[in-house]
Amino acid sequence: MRLAIFGSRSLSDERVKIIILEEIADKNPTQIVTSAEPGGVCELAREIAKETAIPLKLHFLNFKYLRGAFEHRSKEVINDCDYMVLIHDGESKGTANELKQTIKAGRPYKYYELEKAEYPKSNGFKITEDWSLNL
Repeated sequence: MRLAIFGSRSLSDERVKIIILEEIADKNPTQIVTSAEPGGVCELAREIAKETAIPLKLHFLNFKYLRGAFEHRSKEVINDCDYMVLIHDGESKGTANELKQTIKAGRPYKYYELEKAEYPKSNGFKITEDWSLNL
């Protein structure tokens, strides 16, 4: 099972790492597929692949396509996976386009939309109930 991970460059906090680790635990991939250059979600996917010793396949920009290099790289990742995880800040046009391409290609996927975290190291999850005080 080849698990592709895409997302916004503006998202790199603990929420993203937790989502990626949960998807890995759920899908048990034999390979993680992502883009080689971007920071944010793709960078975390690369780091987590190394930390968990899951083989990593990277797709690079190919400027023989000139302005279409980004689109072609995205299509290569989508065509090279069995399941897609998209983590979006709700603003990134690149991730929005990757979602459209994933749907058009008929790939199974999971889409997460996260607000940008206020602090780079803040997990940003909203607390919905009080924590237990039983120690």
